[in-house]
Amino acid sequence: MQTRCLLHVKIVGLATGLNLRRWPLFVPLLSAMTGLALTRTEMFGIATAAVVFAVFIIILLVFKQRVPALMLVLGALWGMADLLWDASRVHVDADWLAGDMVISADVEQVQSFSAYKRYRLNHIQRQDGIRLPGKALLYQHRVRGNRPQLQTAHIQAFHIQAGQSIRARVRWHEPRNYHNPGAFDYRGWCFDHHIALIGSMKGYPEITDASVPWLEQQRQSVRSVIAEAGVHDGGVLQAVLLGERSQLTEQTNYVFSATGAAHLLAISGMHIGMAATFVFALVWFVLTRREAWIIRFQVRNISLICGCLAAVAYGTMAGWPLPALRAATMLAAATLAWCLASRSEPINTLLAALALILLFDPSAMTSLSLWLSFVATTALLLWAVNIHQDETLLWKSRLLRAGKVLIWISLLATLATLPLIVTTFGRIPVYTLAANLLMVPLYALIVIPAGLLAELVALTGLDTLAVSLIQVAGFAVSLGMNWLTVLSNLPAGQLWAIHPPVWAGLLYMVGMLLSGRYLLQQKRLAAALLSSLVLTLWLGFILMESDVQAPQWIVWDVGQGAASTLLLPGRHVIVVDAPGRKGSRFNGGTTVAAGLRHLGFTHVDVLALSHAQSDHLGGALSLIRSLNSVGQIWLPDVPSAHMDNRVKSIQAYASGHGILVRWLAKGDSIELENHSQAAKVRLSVLWPPRSFDPTNANNTSLVLTVHLPNRANMLWPGDIESEAETALMKAGLEKTGFMLMPHHGSSTSSQMAFLNALHPKLAVAQTGFANRYGFPRPLVVSRYRTMGIDVRNTADGALLLRWMNGDASAEVLQWQSGWQQGGGQQGGLLRRELALVWWKSLCRNGLWG
Repeated sequence: MQTRCLLHVKIVGLATGLNLRRWPLFVPLLSAMTGLALTRTEMFGIATAAVVFAVFIIILLVFKQRVPALMLVLGALWGMADLLWDASRVHVDADWLAGDMVISADVEQVQSFSAYKRYRLNHIQRQDGIRLPGKALLYQHRVRGNRPQLQTAHIQAFHIQAGQSIRARVRWHEPRNYHNPGAFDYRGWCFDHHIALIGSMKGYPEITDASVPWLEQQRQSVRSVIAEAGVHDGGVLQAVLLGERSQLTEQTNYVFSATGAAHLLAISGMHIGMAATFVFALVWFVLTRREAWIIRFQVRNISLICGCLAAVAYGTMAGWPLPALRAATMLAAATLAWCLASRSEPINTLLAALALILLFDPSAMTSLSLWLSFVATTALLLWAVNIHQDETLLWKSRLLRAGKVLIWISLLATLATLPLIVTTFGRIPVYTLAANLLMVPLYALIVIPAGLLAELVALTGLDTLAVSLIQVAGFAVSLGMNWLTVLSNLPAGQLWAIHPPVWAGLLYMVGMLLSGRYLLQQKRLAAALLSSLVLTLWLGFILMESDVQAPQWIVWDVGQGAASTLLLPGRHVIVVDAPGRKGSRFNGGTTVAAGLRHLGFTHVDVLALSHAQSDHLGGALSLIRSLNSVGQIWLPDVPSAHMDNRVKSIQAYASGHGILVRWLAKGDSIELENHSQAAKVRLSVLWPPRSFDPTNANNTSLVLTVHLPNRANMLWPGDIESEAETALMKAGLEKTGFMLMPHHGSSTSSQMAFLNALHPKLAVAQTGFANRYGFPRPLVVSRYRTMGIDVRNTADGALLLRWMNGDASAEVLQWQSGWQQGGGQQGGLLRRELALVWWKSLCRNGLWG
C-alpha cells in the first residue's frame, strides 16, 4: 500500500530528478491547488472543469490516494466558497444604478492622473442609510474653464486625501469589460478586489471628516520631498517607495517592460528582500565590529529580526499592496527556510507559505506577482542554494565570483519566469540579463537604500537631508533609465510575441525541469543543450505569426471610438483607426494590438487613419509601439490633418522608424502587393478631395471601399456627415455588402438616400456601451432595419466577419468569452458571473442577507 501511495510521487520524481518524498506538503498542496484552479480560475470552461475534476477523483480513488483526493475536493469547495464570498461583496441592487445620488464614504486610496483623480471608497452609504457591501472606484475629472471661483472650488476639491471622509453627488455603473480577443478582464479584477461599482463625481465633494491618519501624513511628507527634489523620474521613486504607479510616464513603462525590468516598478519580493537585506547587512556589520558583541549577542538572529522589521516598515509605508503582502509572506518563508536549512527542507517551508497565501486569498491563484515570486524563489532554492562563498579567496576573486553568482541567479530567474512574463506583458525581454545585471544592483545598493533613508529622515522633519538623499536615488534612477533606453533601442530590443497557448507553456516547463534534473546530476552540458533547445523551440513558436485561409474582418469593441482590422491570406493585416485619449496608457490602440497578438499577429501592413480626431487616431502611436512592425500609414490629404499636432507626432515617429506615410485623396486606388492571394484586393479612395478644407472636420474623413477577390466589398466611411454623403451620391456610389455606420450612427449621417444607394447586408455601429451621445441613434437604426439591413453594435462585443466558401456571403460572429453566433451575451457563464447568479438567488429566496 505504501508503494501505491508513492506511485505518483515517483512519476514526478523521475521526470525532475527530485526526491519528492522529502517534500510531504507537495502532493497534498498540488491536489488542493488543482481543485482550487478548477473552480476559482477560468483556465477551463465549467463543463470541462467538471469532467477534469471527476477524472482526477476517479484516478486518485482507483490508486487509493485518499488524502490527495480529499485535498482536491477541499480545494474545489474552498474555491467555490471564495467565489460566493466575493459575489456577496460586489452584488448590488438596481437602486444603486438609478441615476445621480448623494453618498457618504471613507477614502481608502487616492490616485492622481493628468486629467483626473481616482478614489477608492469604502463604507459607502446612500442618503436612505443603505450601505454598499463592497468598495467602489470614483473618478473626478479636472475642471475646464478659467473662472476664478470655479478654479478655487476645484482646487479645494482636488485636495482630498486618503483617510478622509467625503459626501458627494455621484452616478454609478457596474464594472464592464471590453469584449475583444486578448482583452484584460477588468470586471474580473474588480470582482476579486471587491469593487462593486464604478462612478463619476458630479460637481464638487464635501469633506465631512478632514482628519488624516498619521501614516497618510507621513506618506504625504515623502511625496512632498520627492516633488521638492525635482528629480526627472520622480514617478519611479513614488512607485518603489510608496507603491503608487499612477505618476509613471508612458515611456518609463515602455522601456522597463521591453527590457524585462518591469518587476522593479512594483513593490514585490525583491523590493521587500532588498530592504531586509540592506538592514540585515548593516546590523551584521555593526555587531561584528567588536569581538565581545559577537560572543555576547546572537548576531545572526538580531540581524534577521532587524531586517524583518525593516521589511515590515517598508511594506507599511507602501500601504501593503497585495503583491507586496504576498511577496513578504513568500520572503518570510524563504528566510525561515534558510534559517532551518540544516533541519528542514527549504521547499517545505516555501510550500507552507504558498498554502497559507491561497488559504486566505484563493483569488491569488491568478496573481502574476505570486507566481513570479514563487517560481523564482523555488528555482533559486533548488539550483542556487548550494552556492557558497570561499572565505580564502582574495577580494578580486570574490568580486568576480559574486558577479558570476549574480549572472547565474538572474539567468535562473529569467528562464523560470519567462512564460509568465511573455503571457502577461506580451514582450520577449531579449536583453533582460544585461538590464537586470545593472538594474538589480543599482536599485539594491542605491535607489532603495537611499530612498528608504530619505523616508526615514523625512519622518524626523529633516527635509533638507531627505531631499539630498532623494536626489541621490533620483540620479541612480535616471542612470538606470538611460541604460534601459539604450537596450530597448538595440535590434530586437522591442520584440513582441503572439499570445502563447497554455500547452506551450506546459511543454516549456517540462523541458526546463528535465534540464534541471541534468543539472542536479552534474550533467551541465546536457542541461545546457536541452534548455537551449527548449528555449529555441518555444521562442520560435511564439514568434511565428498565424495566417488566415480566407478574408476576415474584425470590428473591435473600443468604447466610444472606431477601430477595425482586415485580415487577408498571406499574413496581410490592414487596421483602420485606433482611438485613444491624450496621455492614456491603455486605449483603442493597445486594445487592437493585444487582440492581434492574441489572434497570432505581431505586425500591421497598413494603418489607415480616417481623420484627425482622438476617437479615430488618438491611440495610433500606442498601436504602433505595441507591435513589431507597421508598414504604411494612410492619412487624408487635407489641411486639418497636416496641421494636427497628433498627426505631426505620428509622422515624426514614422520618420524615425522607417514607416511610409501616404497622403490619400479622392481618386486614389491601391492594390495590395507581395502576396499572391492578396494582390487581387483593391482599395479605392472615394473621399475627401485633395486639400479639402470644410468647417466640419468630420467631413474630411477618408472614405474607402474594399473589393475582395470573392466579389464581396466593404465601405469604411469614417465620420462623414450628410454633406459628404450627398457629394458621394452625386459622384455615384456602387452597392456594398458590408459597411461601418458613418459617424458611429449619429443623426447627422446615414441619410435614407445614402442607404438606398449602398443597400448593404450588414451595418456596424462603432459605439461605447451606454455612451453619453446616445449612439447609434434609434431613428438611424430604424432607417437601416426598415431596409432589411442587419445592424450590429460593437458595444455588445467585437464583431468578426469571415468569408469561408469563396463567395460574397459572410459568417457573422460576436465576441463574448469567445467568437459566438449572434449578438449579446451567449454561451456559458463565467465562474464569477455564475457566483453572482447564485448569490442573487440565495438573497431572493431569503436564504442569506
